Amino acid sequence: MVILYRIVSLTILLGIIVIIHELGHYIAARLMGVRVETFSFGFGKRLFGKKIGDTDFRVSLIPLGGYVKMAGEEDYESKEPKSDEFSAKNRAQKIFILAMGPIMNVVLSFVVLTIIYMSGVDVQRYQTESPIIGYIAKGSPADISGLKKKDEILFINDKKIINWKDIEWGINANPNDKVKITFLRAGQKKTTDLQIDEFNQLGYSGMFYDFKTKIVEVRKGSSAERAGMKADDVIISVNNEPVNYYNMSKLLLSNVDKQIQIGIIRDEKELSVLLKPANATGGNIKTGPLDWKIGMVKKDNKIQIESINLKYDGVIGIVRTVYAPKTKIKISLSESIAKTSAELSNMSLLVFKTIKKMITGSVSAKSLSGPIEIARVSQEVMESGLTNFFMLIAFISLQLGIINLFPIPALDGGHLLIYTIETIIRRDLPPKVKNVLMNFGFLLLIMLMIFVILNDVAKTLPNGWDSILP
Repeated sequence: MVILYRIVSLTILLGIIVIIHELGHYIAARLMGVRVETFSFGFGKRLFGKKIGDTDFRVSLIPLGGYVKMAGEEDYESKEPKSDEFSAKNRAQKIFILAMGPIMNVVLSFVVLTIIYMSGVDVQRYQTESPIIGYIAKGSPADISGLKKKDEILFINDKKIINWKDIEWGINANPNDKVKITFLRAGQKKTTDLQIDEFNQLGYSGMFYDFKTKIVEVRKGSSAERAGMKADDVIISVNNEPVNYYNMSKLLLSNVDKQIQIGIIRDEKELSVLLKPANATGGNIKTGPLDWKIGMVKKDNKIQIESINLKYDGVIGIVRTVYAPKTKIKISLSESIAKTSAELSNMSLLVFKTIKKMITGSVSAKSLSGPIEIARVSQEVMESGLTNFFMLIAFISLQLGIINLFPIPALDGGHLLIYTIETIIRRDLPPKVKNVLMNFGFLLLIMLMIFVILNDVAKTLPNGWDSILP
């Protein structure tokens, strides 16, 4: 059932994106008077469809893309094409037809995000907060760079930072890069260089928002239960000292067998309770470890998890998580358009930066995802809600639009490059040259598809690619 669900969610996701892309080609072709023979979602054998006019609208066997077949599209040698054939059109018309596919993908992203922002979107409240550092992990890139708690980030590489979401964009999009940080400390503006590490293909800095601790569960018979603590309580202080998710364990561990006062928020009211953290070294794991530490090492210029150590000192009997409440934001049409434009700009820059880093080798090509991985993600996102699913559609549609414009033969961008060159030199390239370029591009795309599918499989195996190629 999980596999079936993933296939369905992937088909819906790709169906919307591909149909909009091919619809762009179709509309442009008809506007230019080109006869369209086939409009297909999927490749391979025709499953079903209907012929309307000259066009066979069909669904084909392999739902990993689609195509529009225009009359005379691949006939490079015909000297007297019919007036309704693609080859009969001038270069400006051909460029318009080819460009409309990627353009429609960008339009789809823009429309989807604008509608989402107007109808209201749930965002984690902290992302809208001022970009003030709440915690610095010891030995992290942020710690090494000299940044400290309570510093306010003003700029990352001269780009103005408004809130915590801007910080996350600036860090996540720049793994293994050195960035200039401009920050405010005690009213003075300062700068420092931050060498960002990589963790799970994203940038890691070691600076965090001042997250509070939310109680998920209170263990029966524990000191927390006896003190009256409950699930959903938010811990804000220990002995009147403000405490966040990261340093709470340290404070409790330093007060084993001592009575302490814990400040909490319950139903928007501030309360306090008295209890004693117990010394539970070597105790039963079911009591719940209160302190944990992930051992990380840097190998091949990447952060990797080496070990996870659990400590049982200072147990009060709770299971906890980061407190990151959500808030629903609705904005006007003009604000939605502005916000969507900014989001698409950030997404586009992220795509170009990632591809550049793959070319230079600073980011592994193994970070690419193929249909198996996209199916898994689309299923998870669909389960989280339609809003998130359509945001994923917007992001992937934008990527498809950008990548399709790359000057690779067999992609729209490859055809556009050929017609641009012909416009500059004012004559057609030899038909044999065009055929060789298109065949080479097609072979390149097949090789890329095989790689990403194998890469998806490798991600599910214990030793990754070593399981496929020992």
